[in-house]
Parts: sequence; structure tokens; C-alpha cells
Amino acid sequence: MTRLLGWIGAACMAITMMLSGPAAAQSNAAVSTLRPSGTTLCTDVTGISQSDGAAVIVWTCNGQANQSWQLQPVGTAYQLIAQHSGKCLDITGISLDAGAPAIQWACNGQPNQQFTLRQQGTGYAIVAAHSAKCLVAQGGGNPQAGQQVVQMPCDGSASQTWEIDGLHTPPPQAVTLPSSWTAPQALPIVPVAAANLPNGKVLTWSSWDPLNFGGDGGQTYTVIFDPATGNSSEMLVSNTGHDMFCPGIANLPDGRIFVNGGSSDTKTSIFDPATLSWSAGPLMNIGRGYNGSVTLTNGGVFTLGGSWDVNKGNKNGETWLPGTGWQLNSAVFATEILTADGAGIYRADNHVWMFAVSNGRVFHAGPSKSMHWIDTAGSGSITWAGERGGDADAMNGNAVMYDIGKILTIGGAPSYDSTWASANANLIDINGGTAKVRQVAAMAYARAFHNSVVLPNGQVVVIGGQTYPRPFSDDLAVLTAELWDPATVTFQLLAPMATPRNYHSVALLLPDGRVLSGGGGLCGTCSANHPSVEILTPPYLLNPDGSAATRPVIVSAPSEVSLGTSIAVTTNSPVTNFSLLRMASATHSLDNEQRRVPVNFTTGTAGEYLINIPSDPGIVVPGYYMLFALNNKGVPSVAKTLRIY
Repeated sequence: MTRLLGWIGAACMAITMMLSGPAAAQSNAAVSTLRPSGTTLCTDVTGISQSDGAAVIVWTCNGQANQSWQLQPVGTAYQLIAQHSGKCLDITGISLDAGAPAIQWACNGQPNQQFTLRQQGTGYAIVAAHSAKCLVAQGGGNPQAGQQVVQMPCDGSASQTWEIDGLHTPPPQAVTLPSSWTAPQALPIVPVAAANLPNGKVLTWSSWDPLNFGGDGGQTYTVIFDPATGNSSEMLVSNTGHDMFCPGIANLPDGRIFVNGGSSDTKTSIFDPATLSWSAGPLMNIGRGYNGSVTLTNGGVFTLGGSWDVNKGNKNGETWLPGTGWQLNSAVFATEILTADGAGIYRADNHVWMFAVSNGRVFHAGPSKSMHWIDTAGSGSITWAGERGGDADAMNGNAVMYDIGKILTIGGAPSYDSTWASANANLIDINGGTAKVRQVAAMAYARAFHNSVVLPNGQVVVIGGQTYPRPFSDDLAVLTAELWDPATVTFQLLAPMATPRNYHSVALLLPDGRVLSGGGGLCGTCSANHPSVEILTPPYLLNPDGSAATRPVIVSAPSEVSLGTSIAVTTNSPVTNFSLLRMASATHSLDNEQRRVPVNFTTGTAGEYLINIPSDPGIVVPGYYMLFALNNKGVPSVAKTLRIY
């Protein structure tokens, strides 16, 4: 559970206060009723009293102002303010004792008036920050009208579960699709960034410290995780002098992982999976952190934004080309892609959503509500492409290319943190050179700081995040995953995971069709640190009863192919679809590399499948892909790795 700021280590506290100070969101406080789960009772100030010391009880919900509570953010906790009196819910006498009653009292900022919210069951545990005890109607069990609200040791029970209006918490029985998670597997670091490797393993890294960040440490702790065995190997990278926290990331056509900027804001480092070694690349012209990067059709890398840096603003575009280094795109102005973030330029150009298209160009989809076409040749150019319809700025949301030229955007918030997240979803179709936007049915949960991953069948898994995003907090974390289906254009709920995955978390598709989720935190000793991963088995790998579905097997396939040609693939049983999933890289909810390309095929004379590889590198950006075969039930094979050049 999230603890009061005073209990967090000094380094984490300083960072948290910088990012989400007590006055961060006065205008964004929610007004809600607080109901014991499964009842028609509401938290109530007895007798509509205006007096200090009036008892807080549960009473039949009646819509009066003494049953309406404003959730006012204070640091990483909340004050619960009674709307009839303007006074705060308070644990009397700052008591640490079990059974100490809740009362209303003039708001004074003391820790016994601050509470954190931890998702459990059908709602939330309301946890007193000073005592780490949970609110419950006196006596527990079946709450009765008139019972005092008290604090008791937290036990996760239904009697300590509160339903809070507006926090998007559907009941667990709404999970209609079979799915499951592995138990969390410990890592020696918090995996703040992650990238697929051609051998099926996952490269992850944190910062100069395995569990913390801050300043430029000139080194980075990395871990290679093997999802097949659960084993991990750690390496401290110091030869490049690069603290690779909060960078741009790209998956180069030859399989190397390209990391630019971050805490060491001008540096570039490149990981070679063939030699398991890091080397230094050329310095950027503009120092940047929290920038967006994307691999281009010509094998280069384009980067934009990134004012999480000593110097703020003017983080204009630049392009890296093999053998040439970084070239400034002086006419690609970062001022065109800014959000209206409450923190100003420091946050307004962070985590840019970008997709490579034909001829070295890029489509910018967000998080600003304005979209753009970007040309990366020479000094470059940036041209307005419209807005995402009814959507606002969506910082720390996601954009995923789930089909050729088709993008799903998911969630996000008007500002980087301390504003209520959105559950919105939009479809953007960029086929034909224009951006056509359509708002579609929303998620069940509002989310920011979440991760989204496209599957071989075009569905998109949405994992983690918070309904009210705040760095280094697990408050209002969403544990239940969601699955978007392009066939129905709707979201359905999946099984909840064990660990909150919020700020500094990652997610990637694995070659076996499962989804890896990990990280969150990187804040020293604070309780939001999660040095672990867990793996989701999506519904397409399971029968309706939850047993494992029978999977097709790719028996033979080439390891590389050039654009515009065809390959012969054999399987052990009939299949109806093939798709290519580009190997990806993620950090801070951003993954500009992932894309899904369904491919056409015919059947050869010997029963082999002849798959046509598109000729346009704007459709299949050169690099490593996972080739999946799917049967008539939509069950995917384990992927074969394919290099496309």
C-alpha cells in the first residue's frame, strides 16, 4: 500500500514532491459517495452536523451533502472532505489503535486526515496513512445503519472494501473471458525499459541504481530475462558513460537496440544481442529525456521532444542514420506537438507517439490532441493532420498500430500527473495519406501510466495504470486487464494481475503469444517499487473452460526475407491466417516500435503456405518480426523469428 510521504526515503520523497506536490490538482478532486461493498449504505456525518468531532457512520444512502465526500489529493494520499461542512474525515486523536473511530474535524493537513486507496475485490480499501489501518463499519461482517466507521488492521475482506463512485471499478464477475497470470517473478532491478531480442529473451534496464534514479549516474543496470526459463542475468553497463533512464528507444533493422537520451541527455548507446555488448553511439545535437523515438523506413532513427532535461523547450526533431550520425531536422519544431500540460513545457513534449510510414516519413498521433505528418529528410517539415475528435490531450496514454495503417489510441490524461485519467479510445486510419479519426466505445477503467500490446489476431491488451495518475504511488491502481477486439470495437475485462503496474512499468508481446508485464516505481525504498515481471495468458490461448487450447505449430520457415518477395512456410495442421508482429521496445507507457501486419498467402502444390511480404517499408519497417500462424479458432502458434530487410 502507498504510505504517507513522511515514511518514504528522502530521495523518493523529494522526487515525488517535485512531480506531484500537495497543491498539484486542487481543481481535479472527485466528489463521491463511499459505500461498504454490496450494500445500500453510505458513509455519513451523523445528524448532518457541522461540529468538529461529529461521528462518521454508515447510513442508508439518501443523496444528502453529508454523504458526499470530495477526494482531495495531498501528496500521494487524499483528504476526504464532507461536502456539507467542508471538514475532513479524521481518525480521532491521531490514534494508532484498532477500533479508533472516524470523526469529522477541521482540515489541518495532519496524517490522520490522509488516506490512500488500494484496489481490492469490488472496490477499494481506504487506508489511514498515519496508522496503515483500514476503514470499516464497526463490528465488520454485515454493516448496519448507524454503525460507527472505525480503523482496523487491514485484512482484504469484503467488509473493508468500499465502492467509490467515479473510480471505474467494475465487479470481478464482469470478467467474461478466460485468461490468467503467472505469479510475479523477481528481478534484481525495476524494469523501467524493455525491448524484445531476436532470440526470444527480453532486455530490461533501470538507471544508475537497480531500484532508484536521479541525476546523471553515468551507468545503467541491465537485466536479460528469459521468459522460457524464468532466469535472468544482470550486467552493469558503464563503458558508454550513459545513464539510460527515460530515453527514446528503437529496434534497429539488424536487431540491435538503440537508446538515445535520458538522464545522460545527449548520449546514445547501442546493444548488440549477437555479442551481448553495449557500445557508444554519436552524441545528439539536442539533449533530451522522455523523448519519443522511432525506426524509419531507411533504417535510421527519428527522435522528437524530451524536455525532461536540464534545459526546457525547443526539443526539435533530429535523425540518426547509420554511418552518418545525428542530423538536426531544424524545421521539425517541437512547439507543434505540445500538450496543454499544467506543468508547462517540462511535460508538454514528453513521450511522443510516432509511427514510421513510407519514404522516411512519420505520423505523429499524440499525446497532444493535434496530429501531424513529419518529413525527416534534410531540415524536415511538420504538417498538421487534424485532431483526435472528441479526445483531449492524452499524456501517458498509448497508441498501437493493430493493422496496416490503423491505430488504436487508449486512455491518458490532460496532464502528466495529478489529473483524472480518461477511458477514451479512438481509431485513426492513415491509409490514403490522411488521418481519419473515429471515437469508439471506452474502456471500463480510466487509465494513465498503463501499457498496451497488440496480439497476433489484432486484439489489443491493456495492462495496469491508474485512474488518477501520480508517480511513485499505487493509489487508484487498476489491476484488471482489458482486451480490445477490432471485430466488435469494444473492450472486455480480463483477469486481474497481482502487482500494480503504473509509473515506470512496461509490457511486451512474447514469441509464445503471451504478454509480459513488469516494473513500476524506481523510487528507492518506497512501497511502489516493483522489481518483478508477470506474464498474461490471453483468451486466445485458452478454451472456454480455461484449459490450454491446441496450438498450430510452424514446422519450417526461413529466418530472413527481403521486402516484396514470398516465403514458404509449413505447419503441422491447417491454418487460416498469418501475421507479422514487429519486435518492440517500451518505456514510460510508450512503445513506438510495435506494429502488426496481417499478410496474404496462397497454398502451394505440396500444401505449403506461400506468404507474400509487402514491398512497402512503410508497412513492414525493416527489422526483426515474429511470424505467427493462426488456426480457424484464432489460436496462434509459437512465433518463428523472421528478419525482413
